[in-house]
Amino acid sequence: MSFPGKPLTLALATIGLGLNLRASVLLGPHLHERFGVPPGWYLALIGLPLLVAALVRLPVGVLTDRFGVRVMFPAVSLIAAASVVGLGLADSLPAVVAAGAAAGSASSAFVVGAALVSRLFRYGRRGLTLGVFGLGVAFTVVLSIVSWSVDREGRLTALVLGGLLVAFAGSAATLIREPAPAGRGGSPLRECLALIRLAATSSVSLLYVVALSGMVSIGVFLPVYLVVALNFEWSHALAATGSVVTVAALARLAGGWWTDRHPTARLLVSCYGLAAALYVVVALAPRSWLPLVAIAGVAACDGVAGGALLALIGKAARPYSVGSVMGVTGAAGTLGALIPPLLLAGLHGLTHSYTAGWSLLAAVLLAAMLYVRTRDLRVGLGLAVGFQPSPSPTATTVAVLAEPDTRLCAAAVVAGLAELATSDELLVVYGVDDGPRLSAAGLVTGLRTRLPRHSVVAVPVHESADRLGRDALVLIEHLEAGELTIAVTGTASRHRIAADLSIYLQADRVLTVSYDLADGAGLTVGSGHRRS
Repeated sequence: MSFPGKPLTLALATIGLGLNLRASVLLGPHLHERFGVPPGWYLALIGLPLLVAALVRLPVGVLTDRFGVRVMFPAVSLIAAASVVGLGLADSLPAVVAAGAAAGSASSAFVVGAALVSRLFRYGRRGLTLGVFGLGVAFTVVLSIVSWSVDREGRLTALVLGGLLVAFAGSAATLIREPAPAGRGGSPLRECLALIRLAATSSVSLLYVVALSGMVSIGVFLPVYLVVALNFEWSHALAATGSVVTVAALARLAGGWWTDRHPTARLLVSCYGLAAALYVVVALAPRSWLPLVAIAGVAACDGVAGGALLALIGKAARPYSVGSVMGVTGAAGTLGALIPPLLLAGLHGLTHSYTAGWSLLAAVLLAAMLYVRTRDLRVGLGLAVGFQPSPSPTATTVAVLAEPDTRLCAAAVVAGLAELATSDELLVVYGVDDGPRLSAAGLVTGLRTRLPRHSVVAVPVHESADRLGRDALVLIEHLEAGELTIAVTGTASRHRIAADLSIYLQADRVLTVSYDLADGAGLTVGSGHRRS
């Protein structure tokens, strides 16, 4: 049997994402058309699928790393199929709500598909392909428009969608091929808890929460806002929301493309700053079409930022942990999406105006902009995921690195060094001049976060032969103490210093660490062979 190539696999995954996301949002038509639930209750009940999605995304990501996409994509889709069929057959509001909430687990297909894309496509195309995969959201909008025109209550849609999900599950199990998953041991629960602690302390995951929660919460809250505040008809409100969600999906594609080619921090500053200004427009604008246009602009900014951060996360994660990383960041973003609608609805109930709520959201985005502007190093270092070193003889390695190779994506370079340090006794010779983007202290910070059980130190070394000999004795003491040591020197002299230090240390090998757009971080061995 012949199997589809990478483009067709990407297309299949994108279609699967669209079908599963349609299942996750199918509760809405039932609440409005079948039971006439008022806007306040609608907003509360429609948040239940989001809560379920937040709870299952991380476990699904961990299981994807253990059992592979070929197992987990069909599993998620079959659970979604059973939920939406139950939703279509249910006759009471409690049963509909229960089935619709269970269907929220279908959104974890995003985690599975993103892990597949990150494993299949080379580093230099990963941001773009993750953005293409994210266009499954636009496919969901198309499905919603078609189903709304023929079946407003959603009963027939649920049954047909269940059949399509079963068909997709069979196709995914038959056609998808991926690199074999790593045989990971240990408790999945312990791994989930470790990732939660990691995500809670990472600026990248928190910034992704701001971007993703903005996109998702707009999709949830915008119909209610348009009906209550701007007196839209429900059908018109849904059509406008679908258009805004499509804009956000296309913007995510642009953000991923940008991150493949340019540094991320300045883009994030622009996105968060512009979104904050647009929220101020929404808060102060009269009741007209202007707030809707401004919200569409916010969705576009959140989409670009979300696509850029998703690409950064996908590039920094290693193949055997990308599912877990996507799971924990996706869970955090989905859980964060519950906050803005509840905040806006709560403040509206207290003040009978949405002005305070929109202003508060503007302040959050402004704070995110200022954080990225002042701490872009932490953003560039990505999410500090632990490593699984492959068994190999321990070697003493001198790795040579120049600061310019860290400017586009420090995360890839630091992750490569950290993984090397899990198996080798490592000395890093870091060439850095005045005014760098990634200072020696920044490199130490990045390695410490990825290697919490290692002690990491930076030691300045001199270029003169006499003084370098004395510095080498200090470096040897640090290495004998089991510390990951960084020898800091000038960029121009780094290779000569590394060669001299390798003699003093009697090193087994000298590797040059470099970065390029196509392949990411790599190590050049003596013969010139490059491995990622």
